[in-house]
Amino acid sequence: MRNKLIIAFILALLPTFASAYTNDEILRAMRAELKRSMNELQLESLKKPYYIEYTLTVTNNYNIHSSLGAIQDSENQRGATLDVGVRVGDYKFDNTNFADFSLMFFGSGDEEETYSSRSVQIDGDFNSLRRELWLATDAAYKQAAEALTKKEASLKNRMRKDTTADFTYIAPDKNYDTIPFPVFDIKKFENVCKQVSAIFLNYPTIQTSAVGFEFIPKTVFYINSEGREYVKTQMYSGLEIAALAQSEDGMQVTNLYSAHGFTPGDLPDTDSLTNAAKELAGKVSAFVPAKALEEPYSGPVLFEKQAAAQMFAQVFAPNLATLRQPISEGGMQESERNSAFQTKIGGRVLPEFLSITDSPSKSKIGNMPLVGHYKFDDDGVLAEDITIVDKGYLKTLASCRVPTKRVRMTNGHNRGGAAMFSVLELSADKKHQKTNTELKKQMLKLCKARELPFGIIIKRITDINMLYTTLMRISANTFPFPMGNAKMPVIEAYKIYPDGREELVRGCEANGFTVQSFKDILNVSNTNYIMNYLAPAVTSPYMSGGEQFIGSTVIVPDLLFEDGEIRPLEGDFPKPPILSNPISKSK
Repeated sequence: MRNKLIIAFILALLPTFASAYTNDEILRAMRAELKRSMNELQLESLKKPYYIEYTLTVTNNYNIHSSLGAIQDSENQRGATLDVGVRVGDYKFDNTNFADFSLMFFGSGDEEETYSSRSVQIDGDFNSLRRELWLATDAAYKQAAEALTKKEASLKNRMRKDTTADFTYIAPDKNYDTIPFPVFDIKKFENVCKQVSAIFLNYPTIQTSAVGFEFIPKTVFYINSEGREYVKTQMYSGLEIAALAQSEDGMQVTNLYSAHGFTPGDLPDTDSLTNAAKELAGKVSAFVPAKALEEPYSGPVLFEKQAAAQMFAQVFAPNLATLRQPISEGGMQESERNSAFQTKIGGRVLPEFLSITDSPSKSKIGNMPLVGHYKFDDDGVLAEDITIVDKGYLKTLASCRVPTKRVRMTNGHNRGGAAMFSVLELSADKKHQKTNTELKKQMLKLCKARELPFGIIIKRITDINMLYTTLMRISANTFPFPMGNAKMPVIEAYKIYPDGREELVRGCEANGFTVQSFKDILNVSNTNYIMNYLAPAVTSPYMSGGEQFIGSTVIVPDLLFEDGEIRPLEGDFPKPPILSNPISKSK
């Protein structure tokens, strides 16, 4: 009786997203159809499902884009999607962890029912939701049964070396984490975007610029056949600023700014965003006449603040979650992406003065929200704070219910469809924490020993999410992609000379930095940079059926690498416009 009262109280607090659905109807429909499917769903001569899960996500998305003081588009989209997971076989061996490209991942072909990200009526009722659950479960079961048959056939004539179970059982539990959504004034944020984007009217050197805002509140209802159930509200809010210009030789130069939080109230105020736009525009204007890096540089490299955080986020962090290599009809998939540490537990992966923790329980540092924070993961498992690297040695990885050879149990890190890190903090012992001035002096000393005329300081690196979205959009897909592995486009770099003078250079990329490079970190700064960002999923969404980018946080000091390569950009550049920017003529 007490649990029923708690559930009723929680449901009463939830926002009602539809005119006909009630939150109680959603859970009743999910429970009823789940029970019926577990009891009755079976194809002749095939096994019944041993596990079924339902996830219903109801969203209310707001998106605004503006440029030069005018709104380009402003949208509010409400919707509901259903995801059904069906496992046939048993926990030791089932239809998952198998790559069959002929089945058209997670939903089937155009003529078949979908069961992943299936759009359902937002204004439905108990019966309409049960109908959607019925059709989606039927489709998921048929494809699961077919996948299991193919998986068994592919292994029939092979000796299996890896007999790791496909799934891990967890006991029943119910978790609820809900808060009311704030009242959102879309007109207010349209005005914010217009005011911030209007700053670029004063910078005719800049060819194109954009400001984007989004607020995504959602409610997630989850239930599975083991008796695990949860309801949670989630919110994400972000604002991005981007600007693009060209030098005389045609090279495109850019600068980016982003702010992330849970609610719009977590973002900087309008004055702060306006100042950020002015600083960004000023730097892009300075990049245009700057000299390009002419020759490849090999030597000590200092990554400061945002660049240090991006270096860690793009190169090291993606390897800190478990990654299961799927079986295919031709054998094991040999993907090396993000798999550097899957067999390295117990080994040294960093200098012995560095450690890494992953702390999803941390929601704020000072007044700054940490977007990687959450209370329980997408499996309904309570999130655990874990030490991933202790004094240089790898102790564990962020994990979910899909076991791997070295990590068999979940620690509550299933986010976006697979194991994913949350709030990563890189820390050092006191002896190796230096001031920024001390780090520069040490770098110049190394340069002198190697007879190098200068060192390189990197202050800003391109954000991958913004590269593939905002930058590609405003540049009409002409902005250069990093070609090849271990390459990162550098936005802001400086040569530092023996007398301490710093000279801005453009047109370069960090090349060849891998997880092994992090063993060559000499010292770090005594201050940290906190970066909230949308991290690419560790497991490809094509395999997990989940999200492509997931809100995460890294907390990193400046990093001094003993050796690194910075190369000039190669290739042809688009010709600059023939005429000057008309903005300059209208002043």
